Amino acid sequence: MAASLHSGSAEFWSSDGLLCLLRLQYSNYTGFGTGLIPKNCGFTLQNRGWGFVLDPSHPNRLRPSARPYHTIIPGMITHADTGELYASLSNMGGYMQPQGHLQLLLRLVGQGMDPQEAVDAPRFCIVDGTQNGTVFLEEGTEEEAVEALRRRGHVVRANVTGGGRAVFGKAQVIVRDRETGVLWAGSDGRADGCAMGLDHEPS
Repeated sequence: MAASLHSGSAEFWSSDGLLCLLRLQYSNYTGFGTGLIPKNCGFTLQNRGWGFVLDPSHPNRLRPSARPYHTIIPGMITHADTGELYASLSNMGGYMQPQGHLQLLLRLVGQGMDPQEAVDAPRFCIVDGTQNGTVFLEEGTEEEAVEALRRRGHVVRANVTGGGRAVFGKAQVIVRDRETGVLWAGSDGRADGCAMGLDHEPS
């Protein structure tokens, strides 16, 4: 298989016993980002400024103190009654990110799935992010759901498998059990991540 020319992101999440959460994500955007490498650093600078528009009437126009549209979207869910952490989550992958966050949220909270089940479940993605875009459905999506979407007039590409699954991004989830404080994680098999716990006593 030839290497993908698509730009990519990498991330990791971490949490300690005091619930200090750390998320690092690097996404260079558009190939090699800006193509600029900070001296003695060994990585390229990202290129999210590409998302600015030069049309002065556009909401994403270039102007002072503005940030360009981009898709780096970490998520955190808290309990409504106390504000305590319930979960941290992400689903890297362009327009898939908000779609993936919603799917993860519904699976965790609405369906009671554990983090790994929520990450592994078949996903859908409207690749171009538009209202009338093609709905890509991952292999394992129930046929009843596929047919229901078609009856409603959606253009559907069902049973997406193999390398085509890249459109569904890659997700990571950490859930905290409110009673025990135990952290439970899930990591996406669609990518090369893993979820692991370390039992470390400070020295």
